[in-house]
Amino acid sequence: MGKRIIVSVISDLVTDQRVQKECNTFLKLGYEILLIGRKSKNDFGLNELPYKVVRLKNFFKGGPQMYLMFNTQLLFYLLFKRADILWANDLDTLLPNFLIARLKKIKLVYDSHEYFTMSVYKRTSRKVWQRLENFLFPKLKNVITVNDSIKKMYEEKYKVPITVIRNVPYKNDLKSLGKIDIAEEKKILIIQGAGINENRGAEEAVEMMQFLPDEFLLLFVGGGTVIEKLKRMVNELKLESKVKFIGMLPYHQMMNYTRQSYLGLIFEKIDFTDEHNFALPNRFFDYVKAGIPVLSTKAIEIKALIERYNIGTFVDNLNPAHLAEKIMQISEDASSYNCWKSNTAKAASDLCWENEEKKLIEFMNNIR
Repeated sequence: MGKRIIVSVISDLVTDQRVQKECNTFLKLGYEILLIGRKSKNDFGLNELPYKVVRLKNFFKGGPQMYLMFNTQLLFYLLFKRADILWANDLDTLLPNFLIARLKKIKLVYDSHEYFTMSVYKRTSRKVWQRLENFLFPKLKNVITVNDSIKKMYEEKYKVPITVIRNVPYKNDLKSLGKIDIAEEKKILIIQGAGINENRGAEEAVEMMQFLPDEFLLLFVGGGTVIEKLKRMVNELKLESKVKFIGMLPYHQMMNYTRQSYLGLIFEKIDFTDEHNFALPNRFFDYVKAGIPVLSTKAIEIKALIERYNIGTFVDNLNPAHLAEKIMQISEDASSYNCWKSNTAKAASDLCWENEEKKLIEFMNNIR
């Protein structure tokens, strides 16, 4: 019987590309994989995955009840399953994995996708998660996270060594799906992914469209907690012809829109919390892979990569008029734009899973 790894995640299995890439790497290493997640309305592509997937039904869509129910289900599920390694993705799956790992003397890996406690905005909820993190983190032996800024903060706080595995895409897996059904003369400004949430500048992006000419079109391709609010804003501001919502799509279909866009937008509110200032969202790497320049706030990790590869520029603030002015400047400076666009090829060649996977394999070979 081969070695078995059980991977737990509370996010949507369909859209969590990091988890799927890691599981593919585990397959290469000869592991039997069981991926456990939370059931959602999305199911496209799950039947095609080359490993077993279990999705636990949850009566709650969010809030403390959802987390409590999922963690209780996960605890009892893990209790009766054989595993050599338990892999917990983010703090919201760590406790049941930690308890079962201790009980059964199984190796445990904690994969922190973000600076979790800073992403929780309600004060009471943040205190609960912070206490849990303070209790568990110093006891961990095998930890990975997504960028150097988060690694530094966690290591300074908990004195636990951490490995950085960035959530970058595969190098050459884009499929040609033809032209998207949007007027070719439009310059598409895109915000994509499953995390179109609060404090990521989506509202300001909608308001920005009031100040841009009709040649520009703002696309939201994906989902998140502010989508319904954004749709109401579009109606109130009468921007239906300038802002479109595509919804959640399989990765390759989403990237088909990205490849045909003019500019990728990342408007993290970096003054709100450290979590946003240290953000390095998946959409950044997807924009680069698709070959489009990036316009971003000056979040530390994003800024470093944009400047390193010269693949875009920055906004000074999120005032909608300023955002529009910046986009007009880019549109009028074809030389700079073409240079950024050309440079994305080198960046995409470096920032790919084929390179990052080597670090993951080394990490797996040294799990304690």
